[in-house]
Amino acid sequence: MREAKLFCLPFIWGEIVLKFYDVDNNYVKYLQSHDKQIPNILYSSNNKFVCGIVLTVNDCDYYAPISSSTQLYRTSYPIKDSNGIIIATIRFCFMFPVPLDLLTEKDFSLIRQYDSAYADLLLKEWSDCKSNEAAILTKAQSVYKIGCNKSHKFNYTCCDFSFLELKMKEYIVQNQEKNMVEDDNEEQATAVS
Repeated sequence: MREAKLFCLPFIWGEIVLKFYDVDNNYVKYLQSHDKQIPNILYSSNNKFVCGIVLTVNDCDYYAPISSSTQLYRTSYPIKDSNGIIIATIRFCFMFPVPLDLLTEKDFSLIRQYDSAYADLLLKEWSDCKSNEAAILTKAQSVYKIGCNKSHKFNYTCCDFSFLELKMKEYIVQNQEKNMVEDDNEEQATAVS
């Protein structure tokens, strides 16, 4: 089996690498149909979102879900408030590759218009992630190695990262073909008019 090209994005002082995103629900459903470890993202109040890019492997950009759970696991990373209290975690065992066009960056000012308390919480979480980018990127790489090592004792907790990379690429191809057919149909309809 070919060895994965694994690297973390460089930490660039003064430049924000990590951001928070919402992921297209249809894409998440597609991945869930192939890997039961992919988390649900739709909730009655605030949907689950991801932090990224935490890792780039084999031309796939990985994003990790943020969880309101404050329980720490070997494959998670604590997000703390300014007093050092854990307020959330990044769940790297559930990270997955996402094409850029299926992401929507969180707009804190828009969120503030309808829920200022939630916007404040997101800003606290993002501020901590921003301050700990290097550690977060390193943790993502470490967990990726666990998820790719079938004999590791915590492998069962992780998504099947290599398989998800293939599924992401298949999804891209399927949607490109679908879009080409739709474009052809539109051109034919326009030519008939």
